Amino acid sequence: MYSRNNLHIIVLFLFFRTAAVHAGPTLDSANALYTRGKLIESIKLYKKALTAGENPALCYFNCANAYFQLDSLSRALTFYRQCIYAAPDFVKARLNLAIIYYMLGDLGPCIAASKQTLRLDPGNQKMRLVLAAAFAKSGAIPEAAAEYEYIAKKYPEMTETFLALGEIYRNLNDYETAIQWLSEYPHTGQNYPYVLLLIADIYDRAGDLPRVLFYLQKSFNLDKKNKNTFYRIVQTQKRMGNDLVALETAMDGMTRFPDFVGLAIEAGNIAFNRGILEKAEFCYSKAYALGSPGAVVGLENVKIVRTRKALGIPAGNGE
Repeated sequence: MYSRNNLHIIVLFLFFRTAAVHAGPTLDSANALYTRGKLIESIKLYKKALTAGENPALCYFNCANAYFQLDSLSRALTFYRQCIYAAPDFVKARLNLAIIYYMLGDLGPCIAASKQTLRLDPGNQKMRLVLAAAFAKSGAIPEAAAEYEYIAKKYPEMTETFLALGEIYRNLNDYETAIQWLSEYPHTGQNYPYVLLLIADIYDRAGDLPRVLFYLQKSFNLDKKNKNTFYRIVQTQKRMGNDLVALETAMDGMTRFPDFVGLAIEAGNIAFNRGILEKAEFCYSKAYALGSPGAVVGLENVKIVRTRKALGIPAGNGE
């Protein structure tokens, strides 16, 4: 399932790049190495540039970025702190520092760093995004909702906030408000198929199965590789009492997703419960070929029912 918090942080990682300001030959050489992906070599030169006094703030900042790219978050954190000590108004360093805190799960320091940055730069959209995500992850839901709503109204181009608000209000069981915010998300947005799944989930909680099916189908039409959405479509049709439609859909899905064991088992179960033994056997056999233990039980049940029929014994389950 898509993670709301991860989405914003992925967007923010675009800021982890070197500050390409000419400040000295060693620093310039280090930046060139960083750009070519030679991170360890660039770190050595950044530290050499520090010793030479070539713009310490930039050396600390770019060195921290290199450590981040190497997944050395603790070292990145140390160098961002040193950068801020050298240049307290360096907003990008403060932003990246807050992101590192968030990734490490240090939400208190993340929130504090975010607030400090916003005092320096109140209009920093991405910093507000980090603050909102940190509030949400720490369980401070009213504060998170307030921050996301501020961003959504002030910066409507940051459309992922609509998704965040939809999730927050869904979890608060305020379904009407959740759908209102999700409806603001652009149909051309990268995560629109997931938005539709969220709306389907909200209607599922409300017990409105026809709308659940509508939004699941709409999501799948935009993301035809999502086999889990397809499986949910089959299950919803079954819950609505449309077993034969669900069976037809499931068997179509077995062609679309030939390695999807769960779908083959579901199709076999539907067919078996409706007494359509030939289709049940076909579906269970497909699942058996994929190594499903459940298929063994299904095939055995089909065999038992056929034996009972051949002996004239009244049918039990399965007919």
